[in-house]
Amino acid sequence: MAKKKNEESTISLVDSESPIEIPQQAEFYKLPTRFGAVPVDEAPLGWEVETRRRETKITKFEHAYPRIYLPFQEVQRVEFGYGDKFEKTELFPAGANRLFFGDNLHIMRQLPSKSIDLFYLDPPFFSGRNYNVIFGDNNEVRSFSDIWEGGMPGYLIWLNARLYEMKRLLKDTGSIYVHLDWHASHYVKVEMDKIFGVDNFKNEIIWHYTSGGVGKSNFAKKHDIILFYTKTDKYKFEQQTYKRFLDKSKGYDPRIKYFKDEESGKDYRLNVMHDVWTDIGIISPNGFERIGYPTQKPEALLDRIINASSKEGDVVMDPFCGGGTAAAVAQNLNRRWIACDQSRIAVSITADRIARLIEEKMGKMFSVPDFSVEHWGIYEAPKLEKLQEKQFHEFVVKCFGGKPETVTKDIHGIRYGIPLFVGDPSRRSKITKDDVARFAKAIFSERGSNFGAILAWNFSTDAKKAKDILAARENKRIDFVRLNLIRLEDKEFREHITNKHKDYGELLTFIQPPEVRISHTKISPKTYRFDVSESISLNKDGVIANVQWDFDYRNGRFSSTQGYSFLRDKSTGKPLLIVEYEFPKTESKIVACSVQDNQGGERTVSLEIDVH
Repeated sequence: MAKKKNEESTISLVDSESPIEIPQQAEFYKLPTRFGAVPVDEAPLGWEVETRRRETKITKFEHAYPRIYLPFQEVQRVEFGYGDKFEKTELFPAGANRLFFGDNLHIMRQLPSKSIDLFYLDPPFFSGRNYNVIFGDNNEVRSFSDIWEGGMPGYLIWLNARLYEMKRLLKDTGSIYVHLDWHASHYVKVEMDKIFGVDNFKNEIIWHYTSGGVGKSNFAKKHDIILFYTKTDKYKFEQQTYKRFLDKSKGYDPRIKYFKDEESGKDYRLNVMHDVWTDIGIISPNGFERIGYPTQKPEALLDRIINASSKEGDVVMDPFCGGGTAAAVAQNLNRRWIACDQSRIAVSITADRIARLIEEKMGKMFSVPDFSVEHWGIYEAPKLEKLQEKQFHEFVVKCFGGKPETVTKDIHGIRYGIPLFVGDPSRRSKITKDDVARFAKAIFSERGSNFGAILAWNFSTDAKKAKDILAARENKRIDFVRLNLIRLEDKEFREHITNKHKDYGELLTFIQPPEVRISHTKISPKTYRFDVSESISLNKDGVIANVQWDFDYRNGRFSSTQGYSFLRDKSTGKPLLIVEYEFPKTESKIVACSVQDNQGGERTVSLEIDVH
């Protein structure tokens, strides 16, 4: 067959037996050689390049989200008796798995590169502000409000900054799975092609489920999308299978190996898993797994992902952990894990879910590491008071953006060359005039500085007078000795954060746990009503946001009773503060209650009752 006269045609018509030639579309698959050296539209949204005379400065995503370093505060360590069997590493400095409360971007920026084997993340779907705020505490609300202000571009920049850190944290053999729905999945794929590279895109997994609404003006939406990328072409992958039950009317195929299903008694064969997953449904309203929040994912889904892309002992990280499904499955499959959430309620739910899982299988499972609950940016003041003096000094200096120093006992750190002095851990303590005099002598005589800052909870009147006198007194060698007295709760203490970004002011706060008051009443044999409605938050603008109950509290480990971890009034959405529970038998029981407020405060109290 002759070619068309139009030689500019992109498709050549040749003999029917020959293949049709289609262009390679090189431009479509072209990848940036490095960020900053390619046109802006080929770099991910939010990637900033500053071009100056004779200099090109790549600011990465720090233009939108400046880098902030704050210390981690361990507020809880849940122990299982095997802690000494697990090595302490840079990623796991205490040998324990880690559950973080705080902004995952800043937490990830403080973790070591190439340390994670597998990321699974279920970020907000950009499906509507109210729908994505699940737990309702202030840190979650504030974060999602910031995301939505910029529309889809703002959402993508917010996510890209985090995906970039995940790429840095992934080992060369690592993989990442991003769980999305129709709202943003196609936009996110374009950005991930830029960050991870088109060649490292492995699958667009369709998770199809049959439950849900019925479309009236369109086809009903019955699937989520999971984007699967790798760091390099040297990644781990174990092919997964699924059960396909035998239709006896079609007879047996002697070439196929069949198995017997223990639950149903039916015969089945194993089929290699494809990229459309139809065998895993969403969790039913009364399902055993269900915790109570709307976006909870089934454990079977995470079981498949973790088994496919990691091995025992590998590290799995979920930076948007919600109710902790990924961490729970990783724990069950003998993986190390790290999880984060900006909601204190989510962190509490995840912590007691992991504790319950391990307690239920204690003795049946492999040796398990402890896990810690750590705060970043929002710190529990009572826990800080229990630190040793040196630990407290180092913690406060780091919070203030300084570097701890131990050369002299009266200078505890340096920030931008300015000496720092930190008061005692106790919130009842005050800086005295003697403290001011000692510090002034240290910076003047020993350091030769004319400026210093004292950081503390409180200051005595004499200390303030001593500071004013020193500031006004002339000295022969140095014009003035100037001291700043800074309270830890004041805005001045957070200036180094606020100056980096106007929305960062709340990243550094000190909180109090709520005051929990429990009353209980017997309403029938073995059935009791428990009431915490008299509990109050001790933080500014704080209200009680969630209550969890453990009606069989043992060994000092809180593990909420099934169905009592995230209770909400169906009409108002507010937490239920009055609950009823029927004990299985008459005996003495310890009941524990964990209460969280909307500012990040949390307290667990217990009481013993004689069930009869």
